[in-house]
Amino acid sequence: MRYPVLRFGGSILYSRTTKDVEKAATELLQCLKAKKNEAGIMPGKAAVMQICCDTSFCHIMHIIDSGIPPSLQFLLEDSSISKVGVAVGGDAVKIFKDYNVPVKAVEDISYLANQKLGRGCQKWSLASLTEELVCKEVCI
Repeated sequence: MRYPVLRFGGSILYSRTTKDVEKAATELLQCLKAKKNEAGIMPGKAAVMQICCDTSFCHIMHIIDSGIPPSLQFLLEDSSISKVGVAVGGDAVKIFKDYNVPVKAVEDISYLANQKLGRGCQKWSLASLTEELVCKEVCI
């Protein structure tokens, strides 16, 4: 069954250099701190990291070229900032193995989805969970 396409309506900001990734991580830290105040492992080295602060923008950082600069490392290691996603635990392990940076406060929403949907241990992808919950196809 095909669903209508769900498009990301915000801006995608691509970072490739150390300076750009550093700037992106600093911007994310500021955004996440403001928000907080308001309220499977693949072979090869991790190349790209995607982090969204909210629905208005998403950073895509090409860390294979830039590495993980200090502000991004701080963001990843900060246990007061939740990192939420589908199968994000595997991503955290991969980042630690590849870059020796521990990613703290990781929450995989697959478990919550299985609990709420009455599923056993279904493995979700972002695309499959989106289709299940909102009947839309993820397209970036």
